[in-house]
Amino acid sequence: MIRYLRILNLAVIREVSLDLSPGFTVITGETGAGKSILVDSLALLMGERAGPDLVRSGESSASVEAAFDLKGHEHLLPVLKEAGWEGENEIVLRREILAEGRSRAFMGGKIVSLADLRKVGESLVDLHGQHEHQRLLRSSEHLPLLDVFCSDPEALKKMRERWQGLRVAQRQLESLTQDHRERERNLDILRFQLEEMQRAGVRKGDLESLRSERNRLRNRERILELARSGLEALYEGEISALGSLETALICVRELARYDPEVEGVLPRAEEAKLALQELSEAIRRAGREEEDHPGRLDEIENRLALLESLLRKYGPDEEALLAFQRSREAELELLSSSELSEETLEKRIRDEAQACASLAAALSRGRGKGARALESAVVKELGQLSLAGADFRVELEVEEDPASPILREGVPVACDTSGWDRAQFLLRANPGEPHRPLSRAASGGEISRIMLAIHLVLQGVTEGTTRVFDEVDSGIGGGVAQAVGEKLRTLGRRGQVLCVTHLPQIASLADHHFSVAKRVRGGRAEVFVESLDQEGAVREVARMLSGARVSELTLRHAAEMVERGR
Repeated sequence: MIRYLRILNLAVIREVSLDLSPGFTVITGETGAGKSILVDSLALLMGERAGPDLVRSGESSASVEAAFDLKGHEHLLPVLKEAGWEGENEIVLRREILAEGRSRAFMGGKIVSLADLRKVGESLVDLHGQHEHQRLLRSSEHLPLLDVFCSDPEALKKMRERWQGLRVAQRQLESLTQDHRERERNLDILRFQLEEMQRAGVRKGDLESLRSERNRLRNRERILELARSGLEALYEGEISALGSLETALICVRELARYDPEVEGVLPRAEEAKLALQELSEAIRRAGREEEDHPGRLDEIENRLALLESLLRKYGPDEEALLAFQRSREAELELLSSSELSEETLEKRIRDEAQACASLAAALSRGRGKGARALESAVVKELGQLSLAGADFRVELEVEEDPASPILREGVPVACDTSGWDRAQFLLRANPGEPHRPLSRAASGGEISRIMLAIHLVLQGVTEGTTRVFDEVDSGIGGGVAQAVGEKLRTLGRRGQVLCVTHLPQIASLADHHFSVAKRVRGGRAEVFVESLDQEGAVREVARMLSGARVSELTLRHAAEMVERGR
């Protein structure tokens, strides 16, 4: 559901901000006032192409921004997370068009590809009118919608599990029977890498320890010299720091008996003495003569060179080297394993394929029954929307695939996690015409009403999507318009419906009403959008009934329509 829509410098719109709510919302206004620009702005958030002609004259860019409630769209969360989104319940989509012709897309404040914006936008909004973003027009959506209408999730789950089991067995067989030379080449590489790692005997902490020891060996003479001088000055000399401190402390301890201030400082001086004693021990250890190993420095240099070479190839640290070694060992074991024979895998594939075929056949039978029920329900709705001559059909097809292990009546057929059926919604707009795919079957106004009929039947399936109807009232009036309005309001109870309309019968039934007008400000045409209260809605419906000159009789008629609608 759209919570908020903001449009800047798009065509004749300078700035429009709308707070939108659930339910049935209408957008009305004079012809040419700019109503369709609002619909066009949503199409931009669904990835529609945009050119510099959309930018308001004299401006450097135009933008459309909408905040969406994600309730009912949990399936989008993986896509959003992959694109870098970090929110929970709401996401802001934004499209920016630059005057020089480029455009940019944003999700949750982060720039994304237009393809990602289109994928998310088309799932959140369903446009009906001159745009082709309708979810129901895409044949890839028809089988999932039919499955939800048939409502057999357990059968689909079993089909998905069996299909995944079949694919695992197929991949194992492919791995087992891959080109012998390629497999041997991979084994040689793995063995070389492992031997290299094993010769090095990598242990965590090696680098730090070796570099520290190298530093000590390289500076051994200087270390001994500094240790002797430091120990002499601190402890072993005739006038040492520790000796002088101890002499001073003897006096200070007695002085502290007479002076409280000295007594307060004395503990810190005692601590200093302990610290100097510990320091002298550390200096003594540093300066201790060690057994001479003439070749030790060369050994360290050679080992460090080996480890650093491995880090450059497999790094960046010892932990990464050890993880790499473990992964190579596991891969070598997998490639060397002969636990699964070709015969075993081929039998498993036959068994899984037979199980898949059985489940796909059961799903297909259920879909056939569900398709007839869906056809009947949609045709009934079409009749109530003044499309009594129209006919709706669900076509189920199966495609042959010579490479498939799944057989249908002895013929190999294409199959996936949903079975072997391919569904397509077909429509015959007028008697005597052939059934055609929805996208090619009717005019803009007709297709909007047809989509409305399908949405009404499938409203539970598409719940959570914002549905936008433009031209839904094309070529209708009177009682049919009243019926269309009531259907739109019914659909709005399960989510959010936005409708651009010229008919007062539809407008009077709205939960929320926006009026669009074009006025001249500062010598330039500009679009203004006003949210109407009930009194404003009555005036707008009266205008739609009689035009610019509204009489008291028209106002009373409009008030009656709005009151009855609400």
